[in-house]
Amino acid sequence: MALQKQPPAWLNLLSQPQVSQAMGHLVRLRAPKPVLKTAIRAFCRGYGIDLGEAEQSIDDFDTFQAFFTRRLRAGQRPVQQDAAIVPSPVDGVLSQCGSLGKGTLIQAKGIEYSLDALLGGSADADPYRGGFYAVGYLAPHNYHRVHSPWRGEVVRWRYLPGPLFPVNRLGIDNVHGLLARNERIVAHCETEFGPAALVMVGATCVGHMRVCFTDLCANEGRPSSGLRSLDPPLAQERGDELGVFEMGSTIVLILANPNFTPAQAQPFAVRMGASFLRKTSTSGPA
Repeated sequence: MALQKQPPAWLNLLSQPQVSQAMGHLVRLRAPKPVLKTAIRAFCRGYGIDLGEAEQSIDDFDTFQAFFTRRLRAGQRPVQQDAAIVPSPVDGVLSQCGSLGKGTLIQAKGIEYSLDALLGGSADADPYRGGFYAVGYLAPHNYHRVHSPWRGEVVRWRYLPGPLFPVNRLGIDNVHGLLARNERIVAHCETEFGPAALVMVGATCVGHMRVCFTDLCANEGRPSSGLRSLDPPLAQERGDELGVFEMGSTIVLILANPNFTPAQAQPFAVRMGASFLRKTSTSGPA
């Protein structure tokens, strides 16, 4: 394993939550409609975003943040229903995946981080040891809502505050254990694939993360929540909305069942609802 180098001082400065809070405040400001519409159209042209997919028209967005967190019209993201497929919870890129046999995840070549650190403790990680993981990266121009990749229930959750390093190549190459250091919200689920968790990881300029099972809003200086149970659990179908990033970031899927493989050769771009992982065996949890 590579030696753990320390991030440069300027990157540590960039990771301070106050920087992202300031950016969040900026994109929530109400600009004159002509200025806002011009900025949104320029952003869409630059990144190839189809505004026709959005539930609202460009005239309905009051802030740039409202555009970033836009919902899509019904039918824009058909969700895979094949029992052997885990559909993608996000629009983005499947960047890493593999076995949890050693209790570690790969950040990049020669750099690993522990499942215990990612989930907030060994007891939280125990159900998933020997399982499978997959990392999905959302760029700032992607659709920012996170959806359930399985049929099941959210039964427990944990909020883990932390810094907000960038999760792009800059952060991956310079911050050891990046996804286990940044702020994150972990949803533990009982699913059609067996025990599973979905981790939403914050990043630089992600003003907030929000989820549907608690009113907690991330990046507001709150302490760790500890492991919380949902009573009653939150039932979800494939494709139901789970949360939202206020700009791009990363999700990590953790499955107790090890019998999965990426749906395509990684890394690959994927849309929410399309094939993300494929079961390789009918053994283990159904």
